[in-house]
Amino acid sequence: MATLSTTFTSLIAEALHLPSTAFDRFFDEDQQHKLKIIKYPDLSFLPKDQQTQQGVGPHKDSMLTTYLLQASHHRGLQAQNLSGEWINCTPIPGTLVVAIGQGLEALTHGVCASTTHRVLSPEPGEGPRFSIPFFQGVSYDATFEHVDIPDEIMAIREEILRERGMDKRDDVEFTFTKGKWGHLGEATLVNRVRSHPDVGERWYPDILRRIREEQRENNDEKEMKDEVAMMEGEDGGGWKSLGERIGVFG
Repeated sequence: MATLSTTFTSLIAEALHLPSTAFDRFFDEDQQHKLKIIKYPDLSFLPKDQQTQQGVGPHKDSMLTTYLLQASHHRGLQAQNLSGEWINCTPIPGTLVVAIGQGLEALTHGVCASTTHRVLSPEPGEGPRFSIPFFQGVSYDATFEHVDIPDEIMAIREEILRERGMDKRDDVEFTFTKGKWGHLGEATLVNRVRSHPDVGERWYPDILRRIREEQRENNDEKEMKDEVAMMEGEDGGGWKSLGERIGVFG
């Protein structure tokens, strides 16, 4: 799997009109990776107060790429498209599902968008769902250097965004922002604490506190934007500025 993952990222580099070795500097010489075997029991095996269909909530993986073997016939894995719709990733025998991580999105100026995905637990009586994800590792000491994406590739990205009116719906915040973190390892740790707040409360309370403060600020900003958009819809866009809108409240 290690060879497969590095071969795949070399093909991504070539697809972006880059040398096949463009991402090599972000890996250690003896790079560690991670593989897990995950069991999702069907809802009948869970206590009544835990019988929600959410097996794993919406999230993005941290590294460059993830390769998932859906080892049973159950549906449950879903990916979110640019319109915010959840699409079933129906198991296909003999195939792997590939997800793009936040690290690759950061390194490619957003050209390789990270995959927002979630898992729904099997319905009662369907039996447990098994999956085996392989997470491609990256050097935790690697800094947030962008690779030099050719102008023609960036132009394709901008054209797609223009066609969508620059609108992209995503239930999960992108956190690997350049300038916010010193190294990929730091951003990865924060992403893990964000995904597992119970672990963060015990071992990384300072990081979790900072995450929650940022989430509150982002929610407040989103609520304000939604209010402004609603006011614009009600008045037909008659206000000239945000200052005018706020001023009416004294």
